[in-house]
Amino acid sequence: MKRALLLVLIIAFCSGCATTQMIKPEKPPKLEAKAGTALLVIVRDTYFGGNIVFWNYLDGKFIGETTAKTYIVTNVQPGEHYVVSATENTGVAHLNFQAGKHYFLRQGVTMGVWRARTSGFSPIPAEEARKVIQDCTYLQLDNSKTFPDMEPGLHQKAIEEYKAGIKENPDGYKELLEYKGE
Repeated sequence: MKRALLLVLIIAFCSGCATTQMIKPEKPPKLEAKAGTALLVIVRDTYFGGNIVFWNYLDGKFIGETTAKTYIVTNVQPGEHYVVSATENTGVAHLNFQAGKHYFLRQGVTMGVWRARTSGFSPIPAEEARKVIQDCTYLQLDNSKTFPDMEPGLHQKAIEEYKAGIKENPDGYKELLEYKGE
C-alpha cells in the first residue's frame, strides 16, 4: 500500500513539472521600451514552485513562460490590456499602458494541488525590480517554435474572476489598480 501511494505521489508531482520552451540568451535585453510602446517585465523571483511553468498572455496572446527565478520582457502597444498568468489557476492584471513607460510585475506563487498556483501579480518599483532580476534568468521566446494562445473561454473566465475579486476585496487589488508604471 505504501509503495502504491508513493508511486501515485511521484506521478502527480512529475505531471505538474515541465521544462520551459523558452530560450536563455547569453545576454539579457536592455530594459528599454521600443519607440511608441511600453515595456512589460514579468518577474518570478522565488524558487518556490520550482520548475513549474507558468504561461503568460497579453490579451490572450502568448508572451512567454516563467519558472523559478526567471523573468520575461515584452513591448506593449499603448492602451488598456489584460496580462494573464495561467497555471493550476489564473492571475490577472488590467493595466493602461503608456508609451515610454516601464511596467514591472512580480508573479506570486503559492502551493497548489497538482502544481504551483499563482497568487497573482503585484507591482514592483523599478529600482527594486532591476536589483531582483540580477538574480534571475532572462527567458525569451524561441522564434523557431509556435506557442498556442490562451483558449478564449479560459481567458474570459480569468477576467471575470479578476473583476469578481475586485468587487469582493477592492483593498486587496488597490496597489495593482493604482499602478501607472514608471
